[in-house]
Amino acid sequence: MRNLAICSDNFHLSQAKILGSSPIELDSIPLLAGLLETPNIDFDPDLTENKHRVLVRKIAFSCNYRDKGFMLTAAPYLGDNRYYVIGSEFVGEVVAVGREVTNLAVGDRVIGNNQYPDSGIVGVVAGIPTNHGSKEYQVFHAVKLLKIPEQMPDEIAAGFSIGAQTTYSMIRKLNITPGANILVTAAKSNTSLFAIAALQKYNVNVYVTTTSKEFAQKFHDLGVKRVIPVDLNSEELISPVLAQEIQEEIPGFDCIIDPFFDLYLGRLMNTLVNGGRYITCGLYNQSASSNFEYRGSTITEIMTIAMINNIQIIGNCLGQTDDLANAIQDYIAGKLPVVIDSICSGDQISDFFTRTYHAKDRFGKVIYRYK
Repeated sequence: MRNLAICSDNFHLSQAKILGSSPIELDSIPLLAGLLETPNIDFDPDLTENKHRVLVRKIAFSCNYRDKGFMLTAAPYLGDNRYYVIGSEFVGEVVAVGREVTNLAVGDRVIGNNQYPDSGIVGVVAGIPTNHGSKEYQVFHAVKLLKIPEQMPDEIAAGFSIGAQTTYSMIRKLNITPGANILVTAAKSNTSLFAIAALQKYNVNVYVTTTSKEFAQKFHDLGVKRVIPVDLNSEELISPVLAQEIQEEIPGFDCIIDPFFDLYLGRLMNTLVNGGRYITCGLYNQSASSNFEYRGSTITEIMTIAMINNIQIIGNCLGQTDDLANAIQDYIAGKLPVVIDSICSGDQISDFFTRTYHAKDRFGKVIYRYK
């Protein structure tokens, strides 16, 4: 079976064969990305330990920001006989099921179900089903998978589950009302693109911050009312002239959806109205190799603003099965446009990593599809 992995320049392992490779770089750290062939998985659906399990053959997969942190963490430990298989999201086809699996059948197409904080089954770990989603064949407990309808293409499904499940959970927790002014930060990030798309059915005014103002028209095409350019390295995140314009337009934001709290929480709290809600699902500084420098208010200042203005600060990790199911229904109904940047396959290994993590013109998910 095939796997997309990072490995050492001198990689050699009798149980693995390199089908193709390419040098890549993450945070100025040189790595070798390889498409590896490893032995197939033995799966006997009649064994008792497999009675609730499913064997899936991956069709396509994608990486998220979290994968970058995993790869950088693994990099120092990649000896000549070690490799790290990547991939957070996938779409696959069921090729075998345990004898007590009733909700899935051979031939079904599935994506990962990231239900959190509990999986719904005692003893089955909650959250993302795998950090190695590019493994061509993989065994999962049936509860960790969700069947997708035929109307959803493989390329959409391969980059859908985490972004959709997370944003639908965040929006559910915000209890948004019609006419609300919603700010989405880091607009070009995968999570934020899902949030922007998901908000369009709520009759709200969507504002976004971005360091990539050249994509303003693309954001407007997704229903954004105003694009707010920001400079993360400036003491003034938003130019005073633009900030004054926004203040004259609205009293403040009712809600902020933010995928990177260490970039924005300390700089945007004072833009929320009294009783506003701020929700975040992640942080930017996930690697010890980064040269990250925090800019913004202290925790004392942040909490003082929150108390005085009755602001709710909400943390969110992934979502419920219903959040993912609702997102799938909205996609099928044409209410959730999903942005795909590009599709790679075969020897386009460097292209996949470059567009996922370095391409300034990337807009949407980058998918790798097995031929």
